[in-house]
Amino acid sequence: MKFLDKKFTQETLKLALPVMLTQVGQVSVNLFDNIIVGKLLGAKALASVSLGNAIFFSVFIFGLGFSLAIPPLVSEAHSQHQHDKINSVFRHGFVVNLSVGLILVGLIFGLIPFLPHLGQPKEILPDTITFLSIVTLSIIPFMMFQTMREVSEGLSYTIGVTKATIIANVINIILNYIFIKIFSWGVAGSAWATFIARICMLVFLYYVLVKESKTRRYVKEFSLKLSLFSKDIFEKLIRLGFPTALQLFFEVTAFAGAAFICGLISARDIAAHQIALSMASFTFNLCVGFSVASTVMIGRKLGEKDFVSLEKVGFNNLKIAFIFMLMCGIFFILGRDILPTFFTKKEDLDVVKLASKLMIIAALFQLSDGIQVTALGCLRGIQDVKIPSILTFIAYWVITIPLGYYLTVVLKMGAFGMWIALGIGLTISAVLLVLRFKNLSERKIKQNT
Repeated sequence: MKFLDKKFTQETLKLALPVMLTQVGQVSVNLFDNIIVGKLLGAKALASVSLGNAIFFSVFIFGLGFSLAIPPLVSEAHSQHQHDKINSVFRHGFVVNLSVGLILVGLIFGLIPFLPHLGQPKEILPDTITFLSIVTLSIIPFMMFQTMREVSEGLSYTIGVTKATIIANVINIILNYIFIKIFSWGVAGSAWATFIARICMLVFLYYVLVKESKTRRYVKEFSLKLSLFSKDIFEKLIRLGFPTALQLFFEVTAFAGAAFICGLISARDIAAHQIALSMASFTFNLCVGFSVASTVMIGRKLGEKDFVSLEKVGFNNLKIAFIFMLMCGIFFILGRDILPTFFTKKEDLDVVKLASKLMIIAALFQLSDGIQVTALGCLRGIQDVKIPSILTFIAYWVITIPLGYYLTVVLKMGAFGMWIALGIGLTISAVLLVLRFKNLSERKIKQNT
């Protein structure tokens, strides 16, 4: 028996590679922010940006979760040639995403006054508040971008999003350097560069989708007339989106909680944590390509009621994710002493030394991280979201965070202890989610034989 199915693998790579490039563009915004801030401003500024991003993404990820309800519905409707349904999902998804975005902006600004009372190093708080206040404004254009992105990917057109993201990322890098090096705006310059880049990303994607034949009709037929809205569609999007948002929220806030726990030790620990997390997030976001491909392909098989192929697609993509993350883990181990030096000044040797140790643990949990995010994509494709949200809560908040606090603070292992806990949590999540997909897919096959 072949390890990989050639047909499904080719289809997966065709869908996943553009998404991976898109994810590279999106995660590179933060990666280059961290590199430029660390190199030009030092470890203290890097710690400020780390804490700001931890808070931002802990809240913002909730909005991304709601947007992920769109692709499986679009993919299923596309397989059945229901163009009106795609239009409906588009307009309803836009309203849901924009509404959620506005709520999240208000929530973050409401949280900012509480930052001085969270036990974080006082020397980094002023820059953290400045960075967070500016970058929060980018939520609105990003949620609009995310709506168009998910509709496009649900239609199996992924390269357009990649083009828009890469262009915007180049703008971000240039503006980061100009605002920090030339204008001397410090951490605020990095935040403004991110804000402007996300507006450009929205504009470029709209232009690309209007030009593309697969997506043009849906963009041009887009309308917000009240008579076109349905309570049932809103309820379906929220029913799928809310648990998905919880899944992402539990995972991302676990890493944000990890940053806070590291911050209880020292600015050195939180800076080293951010370096290792930047690298692990980079490979994780590449693997999101396999997750998106799984959602689209399995959503299509669900619409066609081909449940045997549905199961084969899922496990084939899990194998691809395993192979990819195995290579990433090897790269982390080989480059553990070199990669951290890209994020700091020469004199920050203690930060580099600790980050190098964390890279070893990051390499080990790459496999679990890739498998769990791909399994979530498989489950999303069959519109199963409630139980996975419970499983992720158990893995990250019942196990990872309490264990991380115990190892980091009580046993005084520092950031190293926190990352051991993160590896254990990711592994538990991966096992539970794969078993969930296996049981559901086998049940669907039995019910239709």
